[in-house]
Amino acid sequence: MKLRSLLFLVLIPILSFGAFGAQSAGDIQAQEQEHYQAVQAAQKAGDLKTAVKEYQALLTLDPELPEIYNNLGIVYYVEGDNAQAIKMFQQALRRKPSLVGSNLFLGMAYVRTNQYANSIEPLRKAISLNPHDARAYLNLALSYIELGREEEGLTVLQKAAKLFPRNIEVQYNLGRLYTRLMSDTFKTMADIDPDSYRFHQMMGAVFEARDDMPHAIAEYKQALAKKPDAPGLHYSLGNVYWKEAKLQDAAEQFEAELKIAPENYLATWKLGDIYLQLNQYDKSLGYLHKAIEQKPDLGQAYRDLGKLYLKTNDNERALADFTKVAQLAPDEPSIHYLLAQVYRRLGKTSEVSEQMALFQKLKQGQVKRQTLPDLTEQDESSGGGITGFPNSP
Repeated sequence: MKLRSLLFLVLIPILSFGAFGAQSAGDIQAQEQEHYQAVQAAQKAGDLKTAVKEYQALLTLDPELPEIYNNLGIVYYVEGDNAQAIKMFQQALRRKPSLVGSNLFLGMAYVRTNQYANSIEPLRKAISLNPHDARAYLNLALSYIELGREEEGLTVLQKAAKLFPRNIEVQYNLGRLYTRLMSDTFKTMADIDPDSYRFHQMMGAVFEARDDMPHAIAEYKQALAKKPDAPGLHYSLGNVYWKEAKLQDAAEQFEAELKIAPENYLATWKLGDIYLQLNQYDKSLGYLHKAIEQKPDLGQAYRDLGKLYLKTNDNERALADFTKVAQLAPDEPSIHYLLAQVYRRLGKTSEVSEQMALFQKLKQGQVKRQTLPDLTEQDESSGGGITGFPNSP
């Protein structure tokens, strides 16, 4: 990695010359300028050894300048000489505690050398001075996790996820930590009571996530046998049947769920969806309107209403509901295909072309996205730990 790519190389101010006795200020300034130009040339060329030599020469001219220690520390850091890097950053911070780069790279150098307890203070300081560098959050979270302070690590990563929602490293490590905490919770539940309805419910969800529907059904049924009046169990079993297109079985479970938890808008919507598939439009309409009454921003219910109106040739109402879905979920490809169908019926050819083009664009983007892996499987290769934190810029 070339030195010039680093973010925290700081400008070196004009040196002070009062301590050099007979040497004139002009002579010292000329030497300083010569070494500084050599440093710049070395940085551009990625010549780390020369950069070290020139920074050391600058220190002989003014050993109290914190920026030189900072820059020299970064060179050592890039070289992998963590011990020397730590010494330089400590020297810089003794002279100027507010140097952002020295705090950040000191913390990361401690992480590199597994000195997690030492890394926390400079990394927290780096965040307070500059809250917009994801590296500080990632390394601070790793330090907390390695010290067994997972909750603090989780808090740091959650904050980072809000600040850097498109940062793949933040999202990856947050996901890994969630998975680790989930696995620990499952093990604790198994230790408490492996035959409880909650444990069977949880295992049903695990099998469902793995697309192992027979085992999911078996687990949900065991949970129901132990506590048939528990909210959510009938819905979970019905949802598996719904995914498997076993519509009558699904409808029975959703109806049973609503007797226990009438506020379950998802069960209400899916009953509307089932009766739509069975062409029982009046029953479907009632459930879909009820679902929207319970959850006014439930795009799935508006979509099914639009489909119902499309099937019954009420194109204007279909257009209104599909438009509502597009407002709620503009990046969902299928809704633009449905809008194109309605516009075609209404004879609006330009709108048809517009919606089909949008559908194709969004569909291609959807296809490119990889299928998510099964996160319920523990990655034994990493020993269950969180990996992937970048410790270098």
